[in-house]
Amino acid sequence: MKNRNAETMAQAVIIAMFAVGIMSWSSVPAQVPIHWDAAGQIDAYGSKFTGLLLLPIIALAGYTLIGLTAVFSPAQFQGRAMGALSWFRLAYVLVMAGVFGVIVADVRGANLNMNYVIFPLLAVMMIAIGNLLVQTNKNKSAKTLPPGGGIQA
Repeated sequence: MKNRNAETMAQAVIIAMFAVGIMSWSSVPAQVPIHWDAAGQIDAYGSKFTGLLLLPIIALAGYTLIGLTAVFSPAQFQGRAMGALSWFRLAYVLVMAGVFGVIVADVRGANLNMNYVIFPLLAVMMIAIGNLLVQTNKNKSAKTLPPGGGIQA
């Protein structure tokens, strides 16, 4: 069963990203930061579309595609595995929102080091991936045992 809290939070974050991008459109310069080096400093700029709308679009597309994995492989995503998939979808959206937030903050004059935002969010995503792997492996192992757990009398 999907985790409704994680799904609702992910959807709200995606909607907020689109809203902030649209509301910021007229007040940001034509060039916005879109890439950072290993030290977390800006090293490339792109158009307003790339910085303000492409990331929310990618977040929505990724959220949708990750959700489709359960449609194409329903046996693998039953019970707790479906809840773990919901949390992974949220973690993915949070990573995208973190990058988006740094872009918006930078165009508004803040000088943030991307590493301070992205590394903690990637750690959360790794935890979500680990949980998802554990839950899907539990489903696989439960399916490979014969009825009664393999105990014969």
